[in-house]
Amino acid sequence: MSTVRMSDQLQRDIAREAINTYDKANPEREIPSDMGNKMYDKYLKQKHENMQTFLLSEENVSVIDPAYAKIKSISSMRLRIAYSDIEEQTDYEGNATMEIVDQHMDFNLDLSNREVMTLLSKNPDGYNDHVTVGLKIDITGNNEDDNPSREYVDLSCPLVAELVSVREYNDKIYTGGRQYKQKVQETIASFTTLNQALKAWPALKDFVSQSKLDKVYEKVERKAKQQQQREAIEVQEQELNSVILTASLLGD
Repeated sequence: MSTVRMSDQLQRDIAREAINTYDKANPEREIPSDMGNKMYDKYLKQKHENMQTFLLSEENVSVIDPAYAKIKSISSMRLRIAYSDIEEQTDYEGNATMEIVDQHMDFNLDLSNREVMTLLSKNPDGYNDHVTVGLKIDITGNNEDDNPSREYVDLSCPLVAELVSVREYNDKIYTGGRQYKQKVQETIASFTTLNQALKAWPALKDFVSQSKLDKVYEKVERKAKQQQQREAIEVQEQELNSVILTASLLGD
């Protein structure tokens, strides 16, 4: 068995393959493709329609240049779900206090077949034919003491609840992947050679390139061939050796 040193590069390669394998075994949840449209329809559509009605009203038609009022397709939505929580914070002197901390989750959601009227500040030829809209939703909830608490957030909207659920699940998967990678790194770091690691943890081979495995096992194959050759010659070894023995006894 040839010895393969557990080099820093080999450890990085193993760790990278370990996280790739973890990701395959723990796929992230996908946000539904129509989530952007649903969020827009629920929270922004009516507001934008009201704005368009206002801009096109008789009192505004005379002051707004039609060339600068354009209907544009909405390509995406930048959504921020904000909330506050109470967390333990430590100052520079090591003193711990409970403080209100602002938290948020950001999403970029695709939209289709949705339009909005926009007012341009200069020649419309310099603008894209689509826009991105923004939306911020605060779901801060309070506990019994009327303090912000992540455990009491307002998830009464099923759309928001689904987005939060997907994000929290994917965050958990991400954290688990980093922890798994760290465990693999700590495990293999205790070995000086790949050979030792494979003997202690045979399944490690799934994280090792075939070229490295071939190098580890190449001498094993050579020894196996030598054993086969040895067994083949043992059949007639006594006869072959008899001539040598006789010659040595007779001398020159």
